[in-house]
Amino acid sequence: MTSAVAEVIETLLTCDEPSVVLGVRRHVLGEPDSALVDLGEEVRNSSRARALIAGVSPGNVYDKWHGAHWVLADLADLGYPQEASELERLRDRVADHWLSKAFYTEYEAKSKASAYGREGVPIIEGRHRRCASQQGNALRSMVKLGLADERTDRLVERLLHWQWPDGGWNCDRNPSADTSSFM
Repeated sequence: MTSAVAEVIETLLTCDEPSVVLGVRRHVLGEPDSALVDLGEEVRNSSRARALIAGVSPGNVYDKWHGAHWVLADLADLGYPQEASELERLRDRVADHWLSKAFYTEYEAKSKASAYGREGVPIIEGRHRRCASQQGNALRSMVKLGLADERTDRLVERLLHWQWPDGGWNCDRNPSADTSSFM
């Protein structure tokens, strides 16, 4: 390790934001989670985490950037402790939304225009047009936060059901779209 890299690491380790310190210790220095429990509690009690939770939109779970979907994703990225019962309500809202009837309803669409204005997942040219990053991100957040439950398997099932032959997904409703995205 160069002295410049060591200096950057040392600067980050003295940061006032516990999620930064946790990230460096976990992902850069490779410390085991068992050594980071107290730091996880600092993340839980941090002003950033408290503000995220307090600011959750009561509306749509996907309200940018304050919906429950985004808050769970942010908390997972910050290193919020696993199995935090205070997040179960958010998890439930997110899972119930992304597993609602609309995501089990499918219809054939022949054009981009005909793929809008209906509830459900359009199938165009034999491929589901779904923004799998939504269910995928919810799945990632639930697993990372230790909040997985029986709905986790249902999210996986939906993602596999919509997967394109080349391994990814695509929500582009243009019939000529023939390559998936791996986001």
